[in-house]
Amino acid sequence: MTYIPSLHKFQIGVEAAYGDGAAATIQMPGIETVKITPRVMAERLLDKRGTTMPAHESIVSRRFSEVEVSGLLNYEYAYLWLDGMFGFATPAANDRTWKASLDWDPEVEKSLALYYGQTGLIYKVAGFLPQELTFKGDSNGPVMFTSKGFGQPAVDGASFAVLSDATPVWTMGHHCAIALDAGLAAAPGTTPLTDLAFRFEARILANRNPVWHLGNQAPDAWSRGKWDGSMRLVIEANASMLGYIGDVLDNTVNPEGFVARITATDATRITTLDFAGQVLTPPDLIADEDGIVTFDVTMLPAYGSNAGLLSCWAATSTLP
Repeated sequence: MTYIPSLHKFQIGVEAAYGDGAAATIQMPGIETVKITPRVMAERLLDKRGTTMPAHESIVSRRFSEVEVSGLLNYEYAYLWLDGMFGFATPAANDRTWKASLDWDPEVEKSLALYYGQTGLIYKVAGFLPQELTFKGDSNGPVMFTSKGFGQPAVDGASFAVLSDATPVWTMGHHCAIALDAGLAAAPGTTPLTDLAFRFEARILANRNPVWHLGNQAPDAWSRGKWDGSMRLVIEANASMLGYIGDVLDNTVNPEGFVARITATDATRITTLDFAGQVLTPPDLIADEDGIVTFDVTMLPAYGSNAGLLSCWAATSTLP
């Protein structure tokens, strides 16, 4: 039989415990790329056997997978990627709230089991957790996401559940609005940039890594590091934006800080992403987009001290 890429599909199971390999319950449309890279840590046994042969045996010590999933973001299932990045958000009605935790108490990440391929060529990765989550949007196209992370060793011979395609509402660039305020103590969403923003790219890094304990060849836990990432905004350069550039250039002690909020809504569904950060590298002084001078700035995360944030990253989801 000939296998052709157009027959591939992607299913997701939500795990109750890390690595339990939950059965798939969601057949996700809008996925453009799935890349599963098996990682096997093996070494040759270079022992003394009275021969010039390079090795007689090799040993396998650790096994895991690196995974990248990307595609169109939708309102209904954005929580899958956010629960893995920030920790499971218990729904209040249909509302969820996430925040980059200061101490990981009580937040616990929610892992996924991923199924990819086609009949006769299906691979499964249990225990997927993201290390990096990126959202990108512009003024015309759909909002895109990329989730990169690690999971249990990939296994072949898996099977798909009998599921229909989910029918979510896509998150579109024309659904989005950006608010930007100066100062790390600013309240998110205070100053909307009406008819000014062109594009955004939010890259969230968790510095999360797999952990192996004695008795396990596959990762059985994970470590957590400091939050990181970046936020890039491309905005039409009106008087306020040009003033921000001046502030960035004038600082001699602390780099200029900002709080940004990205809101996407189709009236009944709302997804927000909040960010606090500083401009460590000044933007180009005269950049342009579609023949219009822009404020093209990239910020690195820093603690936002406003009571409405108290972190560097935060997100919400509201569904009807």
